Amino acid sequence: MEPTDEDLVRRYRTGEASAFEALVDRHAKGAVRFAAHFLGDPHEAEDLAQECFLKLTSVARNGSYDPQRGRFAPFFFRMVRNLALDRLRARRPSSPILTDPEADGTDGASLAERGETRERVRAILEGLPPNERAAIVLREFEGMTYREIGEALGATLESVKTWIFRARRRVERRWRALEEA
Repeated sequence: MEPTDEDLVRRYRTGEASAFEALVDRHAKGAVRFAAHFLGDPHEAEDLAQECFLKLTSVARNGSYDPQRGRFAPFFFRMVRNLALDRLRARRPSSPILTDPEADGTDGASLAERGETRERVRAILEGLPPNERAAIVLREFEGMTYREIGEALGATLESVKTWIFRARRRVERRWRALEEA
């Protein structure tokens, strides 16, 4: 049985470096994907993920994250979100979000179709209010539960439900509008 994220943090705190490597292996792609949806640049998202893991080393060591107070994933994605928002504030005006940087193509035709679909998704997500965008990205791309999203975004469960409901409605309306255009 694999150790939980919380167990890995505890083990890292006691000096087991391989525990931290396991956390990085588990969450690096998700952190980059999530950051890219905010920053719009996969390279900057990779830098941000590295910065977040660097920050996590001190947070885990000094006890700022306590596994008794909640699950690791929401805590970690809140760190990613906060760092991404800090970068967005620093660069004003806000920049667009991007699609999944991990996507890979096969042949030219399907690659072109996938590129068009990704561009549509990017354009739709870009138009969402920040809280709705963050909630829907965490739900649909990272598979987090509503409760975990609430923890990650520092919001109530009711707020998360509302944001996701509104985001889905907006996405559906905008997708239809693009299809009809």
